[in-house]
Amino acid sequence: MIMYVRQSEEIKFLHKIFNIFRVEKLDDKTIINLPINKKSKNKKIEKVIQKLSQYFNNNNIKIVVLEQTLMENANIKNIIYSNNINILDGTRLDKFLVYNLVQKIYQYKKTNIQAGEITLLINENDDINVETIIMLAKEIKRLNIITNDIKKFRKIVDYLYKELGILIKLSNNVKTNLRSSDIIVNIDFPEEIVNKLEIPNNAVVLNMPKNINIKSKKFSGINIKAWEIEVPDKYILERFNTSIMYEASLYTKPVMKVFEQIQNDDIKIKKLIGVNGVINAKEFI
Repeated sequence: MIMYVRQSEEIKFLHKIFNIFRVEKLDDKTIINLPINKKSKNKKIEKVIQKLSQYFNNNNIKIVVLEQTLMENANIKNIIYSNNINILDGTRLDKFLVYNLVQKIYQYKKTNIQAGEITLLINENDDINVETIIMLAKEIKRLNIITNDIKKFRKIVDYLYKELGILIKLSNNVKTNLRSSDIIVNIDFPEEIVNKLEIPNNAVVLNMPKNINIKSKKFSGINIKAWEIEVPDKYILERFNTSIMYEASLYTKPVMKVFEQIQNDDIKIKKLIGVNGVINAKEFI
């Protein structure tokens, strides 16, 4: 069960004195309204969040969604995390959006994905990443994989060649020439390894970990570090982050069901965000 947590716009006197939070149902969601708001002092907030965490533990609640203001408070998150409760932050959803993000980039570049070349920087071969590889391989003209463990990806590479006739270039060489790649997609390489690669100065780099900086002073390309999505209205809840709300709707579903939901909901990438903010489509041309 996922619980949704928000501050109260109006706090009843007894709720404020005794740190009572109000639980309500909204459609299929259970929402907890905390007896705090922007005027509350830190000591008061800490007491309420400690009580909330105890409530979660007593009721075996392990996954929560916080309204945006609460998400921006590191102290609140630390208290909840210290009680072994998972706060959704959109990270799992991001793993499913690689294909959508690549489509958006080619749209901005005004080129056909079927004629393109992509290089994936990837070490984990979980079900999400494997399905992403298959989706890209079926659409892109050339797909390259750079990994520190070739054995992990040999099975999927062999499958694509033997069953679908798709040839994937698989390498563990960080000095691989990347100049022909339209997009370099970093799935899970740490910053240290990314900066060992010979990334072309004008490359388009999609960093799924989001916090990766390209340190070369010669780099004048595009480093995509974040994005915003458009979702159907039924997933939107005022004061909550849209991506996190959507992630909550699919969090417990099997991998293939998540990909199906994303397709059926026609999820679109609204904005691409780089080092200096929202990226203009003209920057890709």
